[in-house]
This record gives sequence, C-alpha cells and structure tokens, in this order.
Amino acid sequence: MQQAETRLNEGDAEAAQDLLREATQLDPFNFEPFHTLAMIAYSESRLDDAGEMILEATTRNDTDPALHANCGAIMNLLGRPQEAEAACRHVIDMDPSHAEAHNNLAVSLEVQGRMDEAQDAAVRAIELNPSYMEACLNLGNILLRSGEPLTAVDAYRAALTINPEALMARANLAVALRQAGELDAAEEECREALKINPDFAEAHNSLGNVLCKKEDWQGAIASFETASGLRENYADAMLNLAAALFRNGEVEGAEKQYRAILQTFENLAEAHSGLGAVLLAAGRLEEATESFKRAVENKPSLGEAQYNLATAIGGTYDEVAIGAIRELLMDKLLPDTDRIRLHFALGEINGQRGNFETAFADFDVGNQLRKSRLETAGHSFDADAFDRRVDAIISAYPADLFTDRRDAGDPSDLPVFIVGTPRSGTTLVEQIIASHPQAAGQGELDRVRKLFGDDGELAAAEDADITEKAETYLSALTRGTDGAARITDKTPFNWLHLGQIQLMFPDAHVLYCRRDPLDTGLSCFRQLFTAPHVWDCDLEDIGRYQNACARLMEHWKAVLPLPILDVAYEDIIEDQEAASRRIIEFLGLEWDETCLDFHKSERYVQTASNWQVRKPLYRDAVGKAGGYAPYLGPLKDTLAS
Repeated sequence: MQQAETRLNEGDAEAAQDLLREATQLDPFNFEPFHTLAMIAYSESRLDDAGEMILEATTRNDTDPALHANCGAIMNLLGRPQEAEAACRHVIDMDPSHAEAHNNLAVSLEVQGRMDEAQDAAVRAIELNPSYMEACLNLGNILLRSGEPLTAVDAYRAALTINPEALMARANLAVALRQAGELDAAEEECREALKINPDFAEAHNSLGNVLCKKEDWQGAIASFETASGLRENYADAMLNLAAALFRNGEVEGAEKQYRAILQTFENLAEAHSGLGAVLLAAGRLEEATESFKRAVENKPSLGEAQYNLATAIGGTYDEVAIGAIRELLMDKLLPDTDRIRLHFALGEINGQRGNFETAFADFDVGNQLRKSRLETAGHSFDADAFDRRVDAIISAYPADLFTDRRDAGDPSDLPVFIVGTPRSGTTLVEQIIASHPQAAGQGELDRVRKLFGDDGELAAAEDADITEKAETYLSALTRGTDGAARITDKTPFNWLHLGQIQLMFPDAHVLYCRRDPLDTGLSCFRQLFTAPHVWDCDLEDIGRYQNACARLMEHWKAVLPLPILDVAYEDIIEDQEAASRRIIEFLGLEWDETCLDFHKSERYVQTASNWQVRKPLYRDAVGKAGGYAPYLGPLKDTLAS
C-alpha cells in the first residue's frame, strides 16, 4: 500500500494499481486497496470498474463514513440510485453531520423522482455546510426539475456567491431565469459565463435557448453552431440548431440538420421526432408519420412524438398500444412535459376511437398538469384582469380617434390580418388565400404585438412614429413574398391589436374567423399548443377568453373604418367554393380555382392545424363538441353568461 501511494505521487497509476491488486491478494479482507483502486478508476472515468471496486471495499468495512460516502457518489454516477441512497443513509446513520452524504442522497432521491425528499436532503447539506457550492447547485437543479424556476434562481445565485466563476451554476441560472420569463437577465448570465470562458459550450447552448425565447433566430442559430463546434457530437446543441432553423422558416436547412444528426445518432428519438415535425410542415404526411413512428420505437416515453403520432393515426391504435402508453404513465421518473403529452396522446387516440369519456378524462388530467406547471412558473390567467384589459383597449380606441387620425400610417393595402380565437379556422382561411397566385401567407408573424408596449400606446403616438412602426412591420411582412398583391398575417391574437393596425394600415383587410364557440372551446382544450397559452388549460377560462374576444370584436366592427369580413368555419365546410369566392372577392382579387385545392399547396405550415390543412375539407370537426357534451358544463355556462 505504501509503495502504491509512492507510485501514485510519482504519477505512475498503472504501477500503483498493480501493487494494489497484489495487496488484495496478500490481505483479502482489507478494504483499503479496493477503496484506492476504486478512486483511481473514478479519476480515470472508468466508472464500471470504480463501482465494482467500491462495492468490494464496502463489504469489508461497515464503519468508515468516507468509504460509504464515496460509494454513494459512484453509485449515483452509475445510475444506480437505490444503492446510492442506501450508502448515503448508512453514512448519515454513522455521522448525521456529513454534508456530502446528504447532498449525494439528494441526487439519488431526485433520480428516483422523490423530489420533496431530494429538496429536503439538499437543504440539509447546505445547512450543515453553508459554503457547499455543489449542494447549492444541486438544490437549484432539483427545484428546476420540479418546475420551480423562481426558487431555483435563488439556489443558483447562492452557488455563485460562493464561487462567482462556477460556470455550470451560471449556465443553469440562465436556464432558470429563461423558464421564469426573465429573458434579459438570462442572457446576461450566459454572456457573463462566456466572459469567464469563451469556449464553454453549455453557455453558448444556453444563450441560444434564451435567444430563441426572444425570437432572435439568427442569434440563436449562431450560438448553437458555436456550441456544436466547441464540443464534438454535442447532441443537445445540434438538436437545438435544427429546431431554431425550423422556427426561422429555414425548413430545408432544418431537415438537412436533422438528417445530419441521424447520421451520427441513428436511433436518437428526438431527432426523428424533430424531422417528423419538419416533414409535417412541408406537407409530407406519410414521411412525417414514419418519422414519428421511429421516434416512438426508439423512445416510447417521448411525449412529443407520441402526441404527434396519435394525432396522425390515433384511430388505428388497439388496446395493446393504448395499454403500453398507460404503462409509461406509471413511471414516477417520467418528466412532466412528457407526462402531459402522453395524456394528450391518449385523449387524441380515444377521441378518434369515439371513447369520449375516456378521452376527456385524459385531456383534463393533461390540462391540470399544464396549468399547475404554468402557475408554479409564475404564469396564470386572471380572467377579471383580462376583461379589464379589454375595457381599457375599448376606452383607448373610440370611434372619433380614427376620424382624427385618418391620415396616419402607411397606405399599403398588402397586409391581410386573419384574427380570431385559436382553432376557429384561421389556418384554413390563410391556406385558401395563400393558394391564390397573387397572394402569399406568412403564418403567425406575431410582429404587431412586439411593436408596442402598452395596448393604448399607439393611440397617443405621433404620426411619424406610427408610420415608422408600419414600415418596420411591412419589411417583415413582405420578406420573401416576391411581389404578392396580398400577404396574410394569421396571428390569431391580433384581435387585441386591431386599433393599432387601423392606425398603421388604414387600407389593410381583416378577416375575423368564427366557429361554433363550443367546438372552438373544446378544440382549444384538446389542443396541445407549441406555445402554451395560460387561458386554454381550463374550460371556464377558455369561455371567458372567447367572450372577451367577441366583445372586443363587436367594438372594432362598430368603430374601425377597416373592412372586416366575418368568416364562419361552418360556411366553408358547407359550401367551400362560395365561401372561398367571398374571401377572395373581399381581398379585391380575381377568383382562381387553385384556392379550392388549398390542401395541395407546398407552402410550409407550422401551426397546430398542419395535419388538417393537408387534407381536403371534412365535416367531422363540425359539431365535435356533441360527443363531449356531458363534460363541457363549465364552458357552456361561461359562454352563456
């Protein structure tokens, strides 16, 4: 043992290990050579060997806290949390003040999904050693995984107080701030980490995620490319790069990136699922379905893939397939994001099979989980406050304002705004218009909202400011449209901003999409939107939101000089050509038969309706709420009020 220690000090680990193995032969019941062999293997990242040796050591000594603490740490690294927990609890029994054992216990409990116990263990480690930076970092990770980003922020800041150059703590702090909606602060933390180490790939990746939230797609793409270049086969950054390309409208680039990832990681479920989303947006439905199937085969718990596959072919599932998904939900370690999607997948499957009671139960559970997570992250829907917001908008934009400001804005008649509550037919209407050879569709630009601060800000703005904002918006709207005579922005929530739109574009066109409110409300409740809406997790909130939309739209119709065409979804289903002709005539365009073949369009569609608008019109969605009628009481009552 002494000779081995000498060799280790000289840097000759191989000779030291030979001597230690000889020591185990000379004294088979001595734990020390096994312990030292375990720590050498650990230092060389040979975790399996480290685990084997540390367990040999623990069978020979039951009273050394340091030995069993090391055993807990190594078992955690090997992904054997129950053994790690047993080792840590044994240390704590021997020495209740052993901070490291409490911290390692927290790690093992977190992996087992016992989040409250894990949090208590990490807090105890910090109480025992307030300067224990790793325990503060660990506590932050537990809180973040528990859906408590605001509390996690405090833990990460405590870690940075102990060590301001702890790069992982700073990168994780940025993640927590991003999830809490504090995007500027999150970006600042990423950039601080990169000042300390410009080659820290995790910080570049984290910065890219923040910039995605800010919808700075070019900046995000650059960050993900840098992260991927700094670390070979950095799968997370590679996936994020593909997703950012997709969100930036670079669909071909996104497909190429996903396929490149699959060249390296053939069975990476997230890459197959992402590729499926790209193919879906491109209208290649059969290929998309196959990609989602591959994703589910490789990782059944990947909720995103399960949900997309269920949306595509849910009616074909048998009881065995449904039971397999139910089995996945029994796993306590399943992340909430996947759990939510699996419930929505089951809801979609049973809905397509006509099992409405079972379907509604899963949609309800999924929505309750979504609502809980949003509230924990500080996001909730206050219907009374939303009504007051609508009242304030009505007050800020009376009829005489538009008479007084009739000369403001840009005279362009290019913009076409398609508004309404989500799931009311906005994507269908845009697809009909965009199929016209003189029109183009830009999807959900969401640029109007970003141009303004307060809802009433533009009402008091100078004409020059209004014109400047109009020009800024118009430059985004016209990008890549090749001289189209009409260009659609189908951000449904622009119904809140029609006053600003009137001031910016007095010659624009507005189409207000309407659908049976019960069908619309149910569809929102059943839809797992990419961007979570705080109002769509609860039937009563959905009803309040719909009522607010109807009330404000009545105001706009009464006071705006802008032409507003009501488009009923049911009218399009009843007589597609007549409704389509009415839309095209309203826009001042000559009729073109291609508008009837909207489902054949090769334009990319990245909204929740991308499956539906790739198919000819079908009547199934009309009266959909009928099958769910016994469960829609809160929605019915709210709409009636």
